[in-house]
Amino acid sequence: MLEGGVIAAIATAWGESAIAILRLSGSGSVALADKFFTGRRRLADLPPRYMALGRLVDRSSGVESTVDQVLVVRFEAGSSYTGEESLEIHCHGGIAAVQRCLELLLGAGARPAAPGEFTKRAFLSGRIDLTQAEAVQSVIRSRSDAALASSERSLQGELSSRLANLADELTKKRAALEVRLDYPEEVDGQEADEISGDIAAIALIAHDLAKRCHVGVMLSGGLKIAIVGRPNVGKSALLNALVGDERAIVAETPGTTRDTVNASTIWRGLVMEFVDTAGIRSTDDEIEGKGIERTLMAMRGADICVVALDSSSPISDIDREIASSVAKPAVMAINKSDLPRVASDDDILALSGLGPIEKSVRTSAIKSASPDSGIDELKDAIFGLALGDVSIEEGYSATERTVNVIREAARFVDEAGQAIKKSAGVDVAGSLLASASEIISEQLGTDATEELLDAIFSTFCVGK
Repeated sequence: MLEGGVIAAIATAWGESAIAILRLSGSGSVALADKFFTGRRRLADLPPRYMALGRLVDRSSGVESTVDQVLVVRFEAGSSYTGEESLEIHCHGGIAAVQRCLELLLGAGARPAAPGEFTKRAFLSGRIDLTQAEAVQSVIRSRSDAALASSERSLQGELSSRLANLADELTKKRAALEVRLDYPEEVDGQEADEISGDIAAIALIAHDLAKRCHVGVMLSGGLKIAIVGRPNVGKSALLNALVGDERAIVAETPGTTRDTVNASTIWRGLVMEFVDTAGIRSTDDEIEGKGIERTLMAMRGADICVVALDSSSPISDIDREIASSVAKPAVMAINKSDLPRVASDDDILALSGLGPIEKSVRTSAIKSASPDSGIDELKDAIFGLALGDVSIEEGYSATERTVNVIREAARFVDEAGQAIKKSAGVDVAGSLLASASEIISEQLGTDATEELLDAIFSTFCVGK
C-alpha cells in the first residue's frame, strides 16, 4: 500500500503557461502550507473550497522573501478528490516560479507524489472504484468528443454499475446452485435446461459488456488501419483522401512508397489512424524489400486492413496472395473507379472470399472532393466493421486489460453452462461461476492485489 504523509506534485503540464497548480494531499497539508502562506487569514482558518489570495514566502535565510503571489484553496477530508485533507496552490506558470513553490513544500516535509498517487489514494479511500480510476486516465487522454463522452460515462460509474450487476447475477446463480448441491440426485433434463438457460442469460450480459468496453478501448486509443495492396493501386492517394491532407507522396512509378506513412483523422467520433504501406510484390531491391517487411508488420499490428485494388487493371496473382494473407477484419477498396473498369465483378467477388473481407467499396481517391468518390463510404465501412452491433454512444471507456478480464469472465460463464448441458455436475458449474465472480470483483477493486494497483496507477502522470 501507499506510504502515508503529505504528498505534493505539480498538477499542470510542465512549461510556461498563465498559471500552474500544485497539489498537496494527506493529513497536515494545510498546516504545512501555512508555514509559507501570507494572507489576510491563515489557511486553517479559511472555510473549505474558498479561494484565498496571498503570497508564498521563503524565510529560510532569516529574511522574508516573496516567491510568488498565489491563490490557495483547501479541501476537508471526506470532501476532496483523494478523500483526504488536501490543498491546491495556483501560482504563476513560469518554470522558475512553480519549481520554487514546489521546493518550499518538499523542503518542509512533503513527499514527491508517485505517478497516479492522488488517484490511487482516491481509490483506497473509497471515493472511486478501480474502473472509475482507470476512466480518469481516459478522460485526460481523450482525443474526440465521443471518446470524452465514453470516458465520462465510465467515470460517473455507469460501467461500474453494470459490472456490479453482473457480479450480483453471478452471486445469485451461485447461491441457487449451492442449494441444489444439498440434493445430490442427478439433475433431470428440464431442470438442466432451466439452469443452463439462466447461465446463458448471464453470459449474454458479460459478452455484451465486453463488446461495449472494446468500443471504448477503440475510442480511447484510436483504430489502427493498414492500407495494403500491390504497387500502384493508389494506396498513398487513398491515405491522402481518407485524412484530407497530402501526407504521402503519390506517383505513377510502382514502388514509390518504401516505408510506412502514418496519418490520422476523426470520423464520427472515432480516431482512425491510417498506415500507408509499401506495395507487396517480389523485388530484388533491398530498400523496397525492407519496406515490404514493414508492410507485413503493419498488417499484423492493425485492427483493420484496407485491401486496395486497381479496378482499371485485371485481378493479379499478387492481389489474390495479399487478400488470402490478411488475418485481420478487412474492407476492400476497389480504387480508380473514375477509370474504365477492367476487373470483373466475379473476380472481385472471388477475391473477397479469400480472406476476412467483410465489405467492398468502389473508390476514386483522385476525386476525393467529389461526393461520389466513395471515400466517405469507405470510412463508414471501416467504422461499421470496428463497432459491430454496438453504437458509439453505448461504448464504455476501458483498457485492454478490462476487456480481457470481462471476456475471461464470460468464458467461465460459458463453460459453466456447458458443464450443466454435459451433466458434469452443478458443483463444476458453481466453481466456474465462482472463478468469474473473482475476476469481476478484482476489476471492481474489491479484491485487487497490490501488484495490479501498482501496474494500473504507474501509467498515470505525476500530479494525477
